[in-house]
Amino acid sequence: MAAGLLVATGAFYWAASRELQQSVPPAELRGDLLLVLASIVVAGTAATLMGAWHFTSSAVRPVAEITAQATRIETGTLDQRILAHADTEEYEGLVAVLNRMLERLERGFAAQRRLTADVSHELRTPLTALRGEMEVALRSPRSQREYEQVLRSGLEEIDRLTELSEDLLLVTRAEARLEAAHRAPTDMAALVDERLDRMHRLFEERDLKVRTALPSSQPAVMIDPELMRRLLDHLLENALQYTPLGGTIAVALETPTPGAVRLTVENSGPGIAATDLPHVFEPFYRADAARTRGVDGGAGLGLALVASVAQLHGGRARAASVAGQTTCFEVEILAPPAN
Repeated sequence: MAAGLLVATGAFYWAASRELQQSVPPAELRGDLLLVLASIVVAGTAATLMGAWHFTSSAVRPVAEITAQATRIETGTLDQRILAHADTEEYEGLVAVLNRMLERLERGFAAQRRLTADVSHELRTPLTALRGEMEVALRSPRSQREYEQVLRSGLEEIDRLTELSEDLLLVTRAEARLEAAHRAPTDMAALVDERLDRMHRLFEERDLKVRTALPSSQPAVMIDPELMRRLLDHLLENALQYTPLGGTIAVALETPTPGAVRLTVENSGPGIAATDLPHVFEPFYRADAARTRGVDGGAGLGLALVASVAQLHGGRARAASVAGQTTCFEVEILAPPAN
């Protein structure tokens, strides 16, 4: 717009100057030329300001739309997305980034709500059992032996609550990056043997065959022994729960690369459905019982804790399964040599 006006004004100035040169004395010509020049400057400045105002308004309008829409989005409306009427690549990229952020926030809040509901459910079960046993014990006088049985049962429920709270605290703190692995020189193979010996009687009761492939002379590595004990216990208890009578559990330990350790726990059994595999390490996840016998025992935090411990050691946990045959859990962590 401004360029067109300048061209038109310049053409007018050229024609006018030619006419003035032919009919106007030199003194009057200079005055008229100054007047025309001043008119050109004023007209050009006005056209430039109008063009700049129009351009700025067009550039700022999408920002105002994005700001207004983002302001209206709150905790209860995270399913909304930002729609900006802009065809420039920069604004389209900004809107895409904001919408991806909203998707992550929506998933995070949904997971938090689900976790809260699951925790409430898991806490209700032992608390209800504990309350019921105490109420029954108080209805009428009991013998000392009966009171002792109630107390032992209550202690079992308290132990269950304690384990649940400790596992949940570790999982949430690891996810929030508030937990750290306290590494110490540890014989990983001896640690695996120790946890297998702890569960030896339980394996025998179910007539399970346990095969091990552990290095005979592996140097000590820097890991958190307490966290690794909890990881091993959950993996072995999970294998124990879902291996059929007379089945097989295989435990292997290897060093895939220097400074790393890979632990594998594989068990025979019904396996895990392919649709459930991506979710087995989520807290309180339950597989469809119609397709599989389950993927986690206890309070539903065992495999989530396994993934958290692996993460704290700079590694990750993976699951693989062949329906009706085997299920394999693999944990690979960073474990530098102790010396």
